[in-house]
Amino acid sequence: MKKFLKHICLFSSVLILLSIGFEITLRRIPNSYRFKRNIVEKKGKEIKNLIIGSSVVNCGIDPAYLSDSTYNLAISGQWLRYNQVLLERYIDGLPHLKNIIWGISYQTLWLDDYIGQDKISIANHKIYMDIDKHKDILYNIELLSTGSISFRKWSKYYILHKKTMSCDSLGLDHSYDLSERGRAWVEDIPRQIKGHSIAENEKTEKLFKENVRRIDEVAELCRTKGIRLYLVIPPVHRKYYELTNAGQVEKMCVALEAVAAKWDNVRFYNYFNDKRFEDDDNFHNGNHLSSDKGAVRFTRILRKDILNNDSTSVTPL
Repeated sequence: MKKFLKHICLFSSVLILLSIGFEITLRRIPNSYRFKRNIVEKKGKEIKNLIIGSSVVNCGIDPAYLSDSTYNLAISGQWLRYNQVLLERYIDGLPHLKNIIWGISYQTLWLDDYIGQDKISIANHKIYMDIDKHKDILYNIELLSTGSISFRKWSKYYILHKKTMSCDSLGLDHSYDLSERGRAWVEDIPRQIKGHSIAENEKTEKLFKENVRRIDEVAELCRTKGIRLYLVIPPVHRKYYELTNAGQVEKMCVALEAVAAKWDNVRFYNYFNDKRFEDDDNFHNGNHLSSDKGAVRFTRILRKDILNNDSTSVTPL
């Protein structure tokens, strides 16, 4: 029996050591969370314009085509809870920040990856961005919280020697380039829109109200700092738009219009069904612009509509 227990202890010790080594090597793999945290911490003193939100602007707004000192801090799957936390944490260290462009997607106002228990997002924000909104110790360990995803990530980087992060120096995500687009992306739009359409119930209504409150609180924070906040809905593919729930679109727009009407430093721009994006090459999929073509066109439009036409300053409160 003692010999058996000895072997069990030895095996357990080896397993623990291997797990620790795996976790250490996992954390050395480049990822957009750490990369964008480094941008705001290292470039904060020079930043004048920020792009925040989730994947629709992570790939859809190219800082290179806006004015200088613009950075894209949006992250795929990053919902409003984290956008708010990041701004509240870093805004005092951004002395020259004048404009924030906040990208809002069709489903954004009804989602929250903290309440929804998106373990991967929770762990990545906790480990790489030091945003601790969940007290479960599980999320301090990437191997335990992401499971098989961590093994695929490790293999991709260390065995296949492929990139795990495709952001350029300004934060634009080039994994949405046309060269990365799937062949059946148009045929996949009905499945995509099905996952983005929200069923009306008590839970989703609660999430909606909480997310609108978060936007309102950010608007107030920006107002006290003399910063303009632009709420922007990027364009989607025509087939995607045709399949959207009209009631969900209207509710989204009415809520954002109300925030803009409440605060004199907030503007709302809706490009959701913009006919200037009829060319399929503008899109990576149904609701994401291609980062090498669609994003360039959209950013040029934003520069003309927003930064070039809205030169009035906001006096800090």
